[in-house]
Amino acid sequence: MLPFGRIELNGQKTKPFAEQPVTLGGHLRKRRLELGLFQREVAKLLASDSHSVTEWEKDHAKPGIRFWPAIIAFLGYDPYPEPRTLGERLQAKRRALGFTIAETARWLEVDEGTFGKWELAPGSRSGDTQGW
Repeated sequence: MLPFGRIELNGQKTKPFAEQPVTLGGHLRKRRLELGLFQREVAKLLASDSHSVTEWEKDHAKPGIRFWPAIIAFLGYDPYPEPRTLGERLQAKRRALGFTIAETARWLEVDEGTFGKWELAPGSRSGDTQGW
């Protein structure tokens, strides 16, 4: 026992994630912890491996396009900002489907370069997903 009696700490515990995440990693970590899951369990849900999930949560790596449909389903939303331009809407739809630019262009029967230009039309934000 300490000579000056009992000490109580009444501070609030901080959450292990940001309430309003701004990166994909933040969104993934928040959702995982809210659900009480381990990274290996999330990896199974996303058809990935726990190392990749760790890297995504730390924002050290970006997931390939094939993982995006499962990521969006896991989160319950697309973590990118609401699309405002046609190019952004094309990127969002392609991301939700898990298609590369080449796959989308073939499906639409247009040239890959043409489709890429549509996504990067003036007014679009930088194409974070252009190569996926």
